Amino acid sequence: MAGFTYRDGRFFKDGKPFYFLGAEYQYYRDKRSNWAARLDQLKAANVNVVCFYTPWRHHIVHDPVTGAVSYDFDGRTLDSRDLRTFLKLCHERGLWMLAKPGPFVHSELNIGGLPDISSPSFNSGIEPVRVQDGSALYWEYDHTQLPSPNDYAFDSLARTWLREVGKVLMPHVAPKGSIIAIQLLDETIYCTSNDAPWHFGYDAPDVRQFHAMLAAKYGTVSEYNRVHGTEVAAFEFVVPPRLDPSKPVALARRDVLALVDWGEFQWRIRREVYARYKAYLGIDLPYLTNYAGITPPIDENVPDRQEESVKDTPRSYLPLYPEWWLNQNRVDQDLDVYEYGMISWLGVASYNVPDASTPPAEDVGANEVFNRYINTSRRRRGINIEENWGFATLYHPMSKYPMIPFFQTLACVAGGCTGYVVFTGVSHGYWVDDLDRTTQKQHRTFPSDAPIGENGETGPMYETMKTLNEWFAREGQSFLQAELDMDICLLAIPEYAAVSSWVPEGKAPHWVLRHAVPRTGYDVIEPATMTCNASGVNYEIAELPALSADDLLKKGRAAVHLSFFLDRKDQETLVDFVKRGGTLIASGELPAFDGKMDPCTILADFVRAYGDGKSRAKGLLLYSTGNVFNDQRAFLGNLRLAGWQKKVGYSDGLRAFVYRHDEDYYIFFFNFDRHGRHEKTVEFYGRRLDLVVGSKTCGVVHVKGGGAGSVAKRKGTKDPVDRIVSYLVKGENEFEGEKAEVVLRLGRQVISFSGDASGYDL
Repeated sequence: MAGFTYRDGRFFKDGKPFYFLGAEYQYYRDKRSNWAARLDQLKAANVNVVCFYTPWRHHIVHDPVTGAVSYDFDGRTLDSRDLRTFLKLCHERGLWMLAKPGPFVHSELNIGGLPDISSPSFNSGIEPVRVQDGSALYWEYDHTQLPSPNDYAFDSLARTWLREVGKVLMPHVAPKGSIIAIQLLDETIYCTSNDAPWHFGYDAPDVRQFHAMLAAKYGTVSEYNRVHGTEVAAFEFVVPPRLDPSKPVALARRDVLALVDWGEFQWRIRREVYARYKAYLGIDLPYLTNYAGITPPIDENVPDRQEESVKDTPRSYLPLYPEWWLNQNRVDQDLDVYEYGMISWLGVASYNVPDASTPPAEDVGANEVFNRYINTSRRRRGINIEENWGFATLYHPMSKYPMIPFFQTLACVAGGCTGYVVFTGVSHGYWVDDLDRTTQKQHRTFPSDAPIGENGETGPMYETMKTLNEWFAREGQSFLQAELDMDICLLAIPEYAAVSSWVPEGKAPHWVLRHAVPRTGYDVIEPATMTCNASGVNYEIAELPALSADDLLKKGRAAVHLSFFLDRKDQETLVDFVKRGGTLIASGELPAFDGKMDPCTILADFVRAYGDGKSRAKGLLLYSTGNVFNDQRAFLGNLRLAGWQKKVGYSDGLRAFVYRHDEDYYIFFFNFDRHGRHEKTVEFYGRRLDLVVGSKTCGVVHVKGGGAGSVAKRKGTKDPVDRIVSYLVKGENEFEGEKAEVVLRLGRQVISFSGDASGYDL
């Protein structure tokens, strides 16, 4: 069997880059007699990895007389429980697998796939997760309580499940078998990876874990009291913060440390539960996670949803979602536990539609939805584990048109994804009431418009998936060797996000300190990335606490927005970075305190000395007292002063991203204009690609460079010239009923066609 490894955010097969072309197939929602045919159809569409949840509640069996628990993985009680046969069928077809055994899997299932015995709604011996007001956290699909992950009884049940399902998966693990990766949980714990910090962890078992974290962090209660300015008698008396929009979150500087502590706990509980489940499963493979997009909470079309199942956040706090994400998902610091993976239920990117109630925009403007696609995939290289292909009933009716998922899948790859999963590849229609009784009310099948219908029927959605997959099947190995030439690394400070998550405005009643609100995502990285994507600036996003000066020096340029406190180590890292030759763009308030609010002016002293010309730093420091990140002119001006030179430019209404490896260039382009014929240009590395496109036309063009210099410089010589060697373009917009006459022009090479097309080996 082939040998798989995972590094740098991508898979390698026998040492060569492997482009992950996945499709979700939920065997538990289909008849066993259909499995082989559906897998054949997926393989014929160039899918190379089958992804599947294994729902705990589907495989647990209770004896009707004694109540004894057993697990059915052979189909002895129901054909769709025959996991062993499903694994065998995938293996026989040469399909690799990503297994996702939960324990919680979402998948629009009852209790998110947890069995009744694990829910406090049915088992009074298990404590539910509680939100800040003490009420239980409910699963909105069937109004059931979700168990505290640190409840001993629930943890014991979860351990048993993972060990039982692990025994079934183990014989199929690579290199002897075909399972090449594992994903546990779903969007961290119970789909809370982009949720507010006051919506999780207030139950007794989790609060005990919070107190244990404080003890590990501070050592003694006296040290905790010294740092926080409190007089608690024991860690058990520390009360988690709660949201009260009528009061300031802090009356003194040290008060913000309670928010920093709680923010760290929100991160650690997600990290530690994943690590614990990983140990329970006991399989040695790359572990992925599927972080929700960097987006506000989405509104799902859940039938019969009860009000108490929905977490309530004041509307003014919703724009703080980047802070929630960057606080709780410290992905750079979690690489010892799992690899970054994302999902992208972000809205409709081509029309800047954030939710099911917003009509498609005629003019997308700054296009926040597309920007969130790029940010989520740019956060770190990895797989897009769920891209919406056909959930038109559940999420947005436009999802039934093939150009919508094609555009979004290509956008996530342009942002940095090293593979993707068509979610789902099949519309399933085999319902079991105990599994998903609420979801059945949404549509006759799950989902409504997947590429393959419930009876195997195919159409434009299937052909679109097949065509997209074919390009990456043929070009993916070469493409994965290419990179974006990064212009700047935007530094996130999770401790700032932990505080900022609670402060919608920087004024009373929310904020009364004489310092600006510490911000890192909201009003900082988010507007800066909008500027970057509009201006041809390639950016990374990374957590400052995870980086050393050596790490930063490899990046060359970094930018950070500062506040009145910053951990001593992080201050030293930034100073060392500039002293040794790095370029730093900084704005905001120079920190006067460290992470414990003890005086610490290491960075401030260095900045002042640099400004006075008294520093011997080899690098460049550009410091502004205001916020340059939310000012397009100021941010681009600082970049130019830092030595940035534009390598890629594009016409208004277009976005383009260019990956490069030696003389291979991969140009991803996205047109946002509606209706009619549009002439566009992408300029890259001294070259020019002219386009004629239609409404929402998008694609990728592989250009093989002819050597040093541009086409124009070599005109009239016998030297090799730049040439388009392959392309993939979607020129048909099914939503608008328009088929574009597309032209690709590079020098003297002209390619023209109508609608959708691809070409290879040109």
